[in-house]
Amino acid sequence: MKIVLVLAALLAVVLVSGAATAQVLTPRVILENPSVRVTVTTLPPGSGSGRHQGIEAEVGIVLEGDVTVESPLGRTAQRTGTAYWLPGLTPHDTRNEGALPARLYEIFLKRCD
Repeated sequence: MKIVLVLAALLAVVLVSGAATAQVLTPRVILENPSVRVTVTTLPPGSGSGRHQGIEAEVGIVLEGDVTVESPLGRTAQRTGTAYWLPGLTPHDTRNEGALPARLYEIFLKRCD
């Protein structure tokens, strides 16, 4: 019985500490209209967007820190002041593998008129 209680306590500690360190990325929308959406996203060290894709083409501009963008087009390291382009419907993951927070603009081109 003691072993079961010890294992349950250890599992609870692991689950609670994991939930406390999990960080949800919440991009802040700074411009939204029928043609474009511009967001500012902060990526804490060790975090990432997770593999996803959107219908819109995407331009990312790194404001602070370093990010890694991985897609079928390749894996690129982006540093402060650099930019990347992804065509619409391109699955990708944007990650901060560094020790400092990274911040970037993401520009989503909904339509060009």
